[in-house]
Amino acid sequence: MVQLNGEQIVFQSTNPTFHTYLDVQKHGAQPLCGNSEGWGPMSPYRWDFTPCFLDVWVDIVSIWGIIGGLGAIYYLFKRCQPQPVKKDWHFWTKLVVLGLLVVATLLQAALQIEQLAGIWLKDFRFWSTIINLVSLGVIFYIQYIEHWRSRNSNGVVLTYWLSLVIVYGVKLRSLVSQELHKQFLPYFVTFAVSLGLSLIEFALEWLVPKRLSAYDALGDEDECPIEYADVFSILTFSWMTPMMRYGYKEYLTQDDLWNLRKRDTTRATSAVFEEAWEQQLEKKKPSLWIAMAQSFSGPYLRGAIIKTLSDCLSFIQPQLLRYLITFVDSYRPGNEPQPPIKGAAIALAMFGVSVAQTACLHQYFQRAFETGMRIKSSLTAMVYKKSMRLSNEGRASKSTGDIVNYMAVDTQRLQDLTQFGQQLWSAPFQITLCMLSLYQLVGISMLAGVGVMIAMIPINGFIARISKSLQKRQMKNKDARTRLMTEILNNMKSIKLYAWGQAFMSKLNFIRNDQELHTLRKIGAVTAIANFTWSTTPFFVSCSTFAVFVATNDKPLSTDIVFPALTLFNLLTFPLAVLPMVITAIIEASVAVGRLTDYFTAPELQPDAVLRSESVAHGEESVRIRNASFTWNKDDNRNVLEDINFSVHRGELSCIVGRVGAGKSSFLSTMLGDLYKLKGEVVLRGASAYVAQSPWVMNASVRENIVFGHRWDPQFYERTIKACALTEDFAVLPDGDQTEVGERGISLSGGQKARLTLARAVYARADIYLLDDILSAVDQHVGRHIIDNVLGPNGLLSGKTRILATNSIPVLMEAHFITLLRDGRILEKGTYEQVTAMKGEIANLIKTASTDEQENGDKDSSSPSSESETVYETEPAEDDVDETDEANETVGYLEPIKTHPPEGPIRKGSHLTLRRASTVSFHGPRGKTTDEEDNKGVLKSKQTKETTEQGRVKRDIYVEYAKASNLGAVAVYLVMLLGAQTAQIGGSVWLKDWSSINERLGGNPNVAYYLGIYFAFGVGSAALVVVQTLILWIFCSIEASRKLHERMAFAIFRSPMVFFETTPSGRILNRFSSDIYRIDEVLAYDSRTFNMLFTNASRAFFTLAVISASTPVFIAVIIPLGALYLWIQKYYLRTSRELKRLDSVSRSPIYAHFQESLSGISTIRAYRQAERFALENEWRVDANLRAYFPSINANRWLAVRLEFIGSVIILAAASFAIISVSTGSGLSAGLVGLAMSYALQITQSLNWIVRQTVEVETNIVSVERVLEYARLPSEAQEVISKHRPPVSWPPKGAVSFNGYSTRYRPGLDLVLKNINLSIKSHEKIGVVGRTGAGKSSLTLALFRIIEPAQGDVSIDDLSTSSIGLLDLRRRLAIIPQDAALFEGTVRDNLDPGHVHDDTELWSVLDHARLRDYVASLNGQLDAEIHEAGSNLSQGQRQLVSLARALLTPSNILVLDEATAAVDVETDAMLQTTLRSNMFKDRTIITIAHRINTILDSDRIVVLDHGEVKEFDSPSELISKRGLFYELVREAGLLGAVEGASR
Repeated sequence: MVQLNGEQIVFQSTNPTFHTYLDVQKHGAQPLCGNSEGWGPMSPYRWDFTPCFLDVWVDIVSIWGIIGGLGAIYYLFKRCQPQPVKKDWHFWTKLVVLGLLVVATLLQAALQIEQLAGIWLKDFRFWSTIINLVSLGVIFYIQYIEHWRSRNSNGVVLTYWLSLVIVYGVKLRSLVSQELHKQFLPYFVTFAVSLGLSLIEFALEWLVPKRLSAYDALGDEDECPIEYADVFSILTFSWMTPMMRYGYKEYLTQDDLWNLRKRDTTRATSAVFEEAWEQQLEKKKPSLWIAMAQSFSGPYLRGAIIKTLSDCLSFIQPQLLRYLITFVDSYRPGNEPQPPIKGAAIALAMFGVSVAQTACLHQYFQRAFETGMRIKSSLTAMVYKKSMRLSNEGRASKSTGDIVNYMAVDTQRLQDLTQFGQQLWSAPFQITLCMLSLYQLVGISMLAGVGVMIAMIPINGFIARISKSLQKRQMKNKDARTRLMTEILNNMKSIKLYAWGQAFMSKLNFIRNDQELHTLRKIGAVTAIANFTWSTTPFFVSCSTFAVFVATNDKPLSTDIVFPALTLFNLLTFPLAVLPMVITAIIEASVAVGRLTDYFTAPELQPDAVLRSESVAHGEESVRIRNASFTWNKDDNRNVLEDINFSVHRGELSCIVGRVGAGKSSFLSTMLGDLYKLKGEVVLRGASAYVAQSPWVMNASVRENIVFGHRWDPQFYERTIKACALTEDFAVLPDGDQTEVGERGISLSGGQKARLTLARAVYARADIYLLDDILSAVDQHVGRHIIDNVLGPNGLLSGKTRILATNSIPVLMEAHFITLLRDGRILEKGTYEQVTAMKGEIANLIKTASTDEQENGDKDSSSPSSESETVYETEPAEDDVDETDEANETVGYLEPIKTHPPEGPIRKGSHLTLRRASTVSFHGPRGKTTDEEDNKGVLKSKQTKETTEQGRVKRDIYVEYAKASNLGAVAVYLVMLLGAQTAQIGGSVWLKDWSSINERLGGNPNVAYYLGIYFAFGVGSAALVVVQTLILWIFCSIEASRKLHERMAFAIFRSPMVFFETTPSGRILNRFSSDIYRIDEVLAYDSRTFNMLFTNASRAFFTLAVISASTPVFIAVIIPLGALYLWIQKYYLRTSRELKRLDSVSRSPIYAHFQESLSGISTIRAYRQAERFALENEWRVDANLRAYFPSINANRWLAVRLEFIGSVIILAAASFAIISVSTGSGLSAGLVGLAMSYALQITQSLNWIVRQTVEVETNIVSVERVLEYARLPSEAQEVISKHRPPVSWPPKGAVSFNGYSTRYRPGLDLVLKNINLSIKSHEKIGVVGRTGAGKSSLTLALFRIIEPAQGDVSIDDLSTSSIGLLDLRRRLAIIPQDAALFEGTVRDNLDPGHVHDDTELWSVLDHARLRDYVASLNGQLDAEIHEAGSNLSQGQRQLVSLARALLTPSNILVLDEATAAVDVETDAMLQTTLRSNMFKDRTIITIAHRINTILDSDRIVVLDHGEVKEFDSPSELISKRGLFYELVREAGLLGAVEGASR
């Protein structure tokens, strides 16, 4: 802008010699401008633009209308389908008004021809009108066609009308100031009418909604309004207002959220990303970065352009500030005052720049966040799909916890990077702009500042390096803790039974306190140092720049240099502060990309491991394995199976037998393609179904588990259920087949899970059935039923190919073919007749089993197959208990039923076959999007909902957090904070005084004195910042998170089992991972949340104080603006808080579903259901994004409104200063400079305050959630010091149940009713009963896992209810049904508390027949055991738990079907051990399904429906011919028992 002299007049006088808009200068005119004022841009006669220059603006708008309009027409024809829309009044009115505007413009052109006679053809003013006419024509056409092709007003049209109205308004103001109406009234009137018509057209286009087609009018009520928002709504985020309004009145729920746009759905993003990744995989070194860039960089780059614009705008403010200071200074006595209108223009320009910058910045943010969201959702989908294809070596190196971390943590890191990523070039760009602006102000002196910045780079690089290594270490610590926590939750029942709570608690505390928090403290210290260097950098830059300026220049360091420079230094703070955050984010992201690339390129299953083809006719070969060798890990030299030749024909039942660890389960896995095939071929003809040895049950209803994505066929479903003996179970389940089974089938007993997974296979109606030892987990009579109705020649599957890994003898008699595996090779094979004739191992096995029961079952008859030497296996199914079917009835055995040797051909055949079940297409998931969705009707078996608090976080949560944080330290922190802010303001005030003195004296006196004090202020402030960071971080935050984690962990360990049965472990894990992460790192992190909140609040307060001090009238504005600010904030807080909560609640199901899928991968793959599960995962991710998308846009909605308030503050501060100065108040330029340089910062502070308030609120929710678990109801006391049993207790081991009744949890039926039992010391007691009779509940009652409803249990006349749980459980030994193994060493697994020495450990291993195996391992007692003991077979795990029982010096031993998963020989040895002298003096209570294991018991308890029906010696019970007699008869053991009793 030109500097103007004081004499110039603001408005033109009526002097006719003055030139107006339509004036003509015939001679000496400038080219294309016939007006005497020329091109200008400023008029020489008044403070205004020249007429020709005014029309340049009109032209710019017109050209935009033409070029933009042509683009819009192309878009409307190319991308938008025409719809039948009726023409209404709105349509016609717009066209009529536009027609009138065209007429008015033509009239203007005609009047110009008349007035500019002779020169109009060469005059810009005339051509400007013509170009305007053309643009109106283009816009007319757009408005005509958009009626059918667009639901909302076109962006080009709206911006055109708005710009046209503004430019016409400016032009009209100029025409009025030239008093054109006095000389050329017709033109003036025509122009004024044009402005009026433009305004009407703008209002019609923008404010009146368009008519919709019938189809669009129906609409989708959940459609996201951004789909049809107009350009202003998008710029101001007003499309979010309906949700903000609704959220203010009501609490939002998942149903109130909008649907995602098509392009944001996981389906769309993952498809794009997978295509890009496929291209990368063809390269030698695939790059995840490039794949992400190819897929998602479009909007991100557009964001970059917008960001550049926003950066440039921010550097215009200091220039305008300089003009403002010069303007104020011109009113100092002795200077020429400038016209007030110039001041007004400066103030308006500052306001305009501020608003434009806001709009640009948030459009950029919007794109950055959307890109982040797309990257995260596509990566989540990829991680899920990849997990379905991982091979064993790929899976072995990554535990479930690690893979869940890829999905939870690493994808999040990349999402975070998108928010900071642009700063990588934007920050240097801002720094460059800043330096250029400084050069313009202080000249060459700015190089001193550049020098300081360059000096800082290596220091910061060094800090970044340290922080990277600490971050890596921290990730490892986190993984370790997550892994341990997962194992603890999966095996909580065993931990309680063995009373290992304290051992695991100390293990957890070691990882948490000595490793994780220790590293976190170091990270805190490094961060504080980094903060110091970054916060002092702008200050050192300003200090050195001013010092050099004063030293090298004679010019005084005056206010118009100091304050623009200070504003620039403040602008410099942001890019400098953000750079370390960017560097950290990039480091974290590159670590994440490395981890994800490793994972995505991890070896996958062999595509040709199994060759599949169409199914074959009856009697033809359907499975063939030829000369094949397999290994679990191709990098190992250990083959699991060698030189296998095997074939089965359709309609045959082929059994695989062998010892523990012989490789039976691996043999089945070869047909699933899970093993790595080294040579040979495997051919499967037809679809396969698979039943795993550890049944995998989804967290869904029983029916969903059986139907498993196939079409619903009620008739066949009924047949399946009958055949699998599930009818009775459904009768006792609380909701029949609609019962929710909970995680890992937690509310079903072992036998029920086994039959459920068998029913799933039968229902699938596949061609080939791979059954892994399905008979070991069921009672004998049930086993017989399954053989007759499912597996046998008359069973449902008789026409199918059945391959069964088993050691159950009765089923061998039904088999067409038997194969014996020993050490990974096939040793014998043949039909039943052939192998018995061979007198080989199989014959011995059958003979052993048959003679066993003749000898009154001294030994155990048969044993289920084992899991082979597997490297990985699904999570152990934890048989926790729910409601009625507590019966963890375990592995029951099938005794041989004497059948005649089959006659007829060697291979028997049956031609019955079933049509294959077809899969249903996916329509939304089973299960829930959030943990709260209500099910239809009230199901008793429903899991508890995850509670989400609503409304404000209660004040006592903050109080609790502050207490945990150490109140003294918090107080010191606040004092430091105020000190730092005061020192900063002090520095600025000192500069103001110094520059004013310099100006007055016209030089720079006492430089050292002034600079020294300024330096002291700066360094003091920075030092206080460091101290405050360290205090907040080390003394408050880490202390608080340590206490909170400890309290929560303690509460979890002390919670009763009921809690774990009704709470999915994913939900508990979520509190231990994401909530603890928030408390650890987000809540009080150096640059985040609390610190930011307090810092910005104090900064905003000081700013308002400074402005009010300079212009007291400003206080009048503060009050209404403050009220508006608080109202917007409150409006926002409610909605945002609920959106954030919905976001975190809808996140848990994603991980819960993923974890569940990981444990059932073999099953999912065998049924070819990976695609369906992947779709369900996508569906859950989308449900989460539906909450995430509005929550990020709510932030933008708020920021745009708050920054507008900030812009108003800038406008008010500048306007008041201008009014005050021009009315002669004598306000000094220094004070205005100080006030304005602070006002320019206020938008950022105000914005941060609200953002951080919400951040604090949403993150304090984590504290609330952790405290909720810390306050869980706990079990009875561990130790009651007044009632501690004697050290030798129980000396005899006599147990009595006195009128004992119990239920699983309040509100449920009793599972044991009035039990009265008296067990003498050293007695051997057998407990039998059908499924659901209450056998396992008896064990749980003894250990007080469930508490009595009435009555009590006493051991050696001491009531167990009177002593602490720890004292009770430590004195009892148990071998549970599920052997719970942990990741760690053999020693850790036997003795987690490390209280026994090696000799004791070796001794028990010897008795448990494991000594040789452990001695052969690498490291022996310190040999590694993988997650859930997956590198031991099922039988070996059972032996480990036997060894644990031997370590417990107790006179009472409970066996819960202890030898379920071991083979005949091992079982025989174990039975001998249990009957040896070691156990002679112990009371042994055996819960059995296999009658023969308890036939030699002293007495037998027969339970039925929770009551004791019979209790006597076996022979007495047989003679009574009651329930026991029935059970023995069904097992075919009557002869044996009667023989023995004779």
